Amino acid sequence: MTSNDRPRGSARLGIWSNIGVWVAFGAAFGVVAGILLNNVGLGVALGAALGATAGVVVIARANSRSKS
Repeated sequence: MTSNDRPRGSARLGIWSNIGVWVAFGAAFGVVAGILLNNVGLGVALGAALGATAGVVVIARANSRSKS
């Protein structure tokens, strides 16, 4: 069983922080992919875009499940 209660003193991050985490992980993946493909700038840009897209999809799916 889970609880929606947060520990006392914890910050409420919200949706924008959650998407920011996805973008950061996407950019980190993009750095690795960019090093392998010899184009770090393109890798970071595509990784961040992929991370943002994945984050939005995951959040939207979680919200649609909670409403049904």
